[in-house]
Amino acid sequence: MTPPCVIIENMKRVNLMIGRFQPFTTGHYKCVEEAMKKKGLPTVVAMINTTMEKVDEKHPFPSSLTLPLYNDLFKKDKNLEKFILVNNADIVKISEAFAKEGYQIASWTCGTDRIDAYTRMSEKYHDQANLTDDFEMIEIFRTGDDVSATKVRKALIDGDKQAFYSMVPMVHLSSRLKNDYYEILKEQIDKVVK
Repeated sequence: MTPPCVIIENMKRVNLMIGRFQPFTTGHYKCVEEAMKKKGLPTVVAMINTTMEKVDEKHPFPSSLTLPLYNDLFKKDKNLEKFILVNNADIVKISEAFAKEGYQIASWTCGTDRIDAYTRMSEKYHDQANLTDDFEMIEIFRTGDDVSATKVRKALIDGDKQAFYSMVPMVHLSSRLKNDYYEILKEQIDKVVK
């Protein structure tokens, strides 16, 4: 059994979610909502950096474009606290980046495809990552109806705004800002996918 870690005073307890978010979908947001229901904590997203050099058809959106967009999109959201840029899924490095922002990881949400690997990582590095003593993994089961980033990218490539709007969370955006968000991502994907 992992010994309890110290709860650091003045640190906000949060849920963690990791990914590249190419782009962030309603499926991702469903994970954020489930974490809030289960743990009562907002999610801080560790977004793995996609540099301009790594942009390709599967990862068309550089983090330099999406990080400010996502933080603006969710700035009023009670479920999603913030997006923080990280280099990979190393839980210790992520915890260090979170600590610099005043966050301590109390849970980690992921899909069934990642639960075993991430559970092993959290158990092995529990103390080094200063995970809370009540830390838990939150598994989100995927279904055939789930929205994938692949489907969203296809809607962008096809110029299907309605499909795009239905698959990307737009919780706090006016019609004008929804269109701006669509146009920014559409312009970028058109540069990459010819």
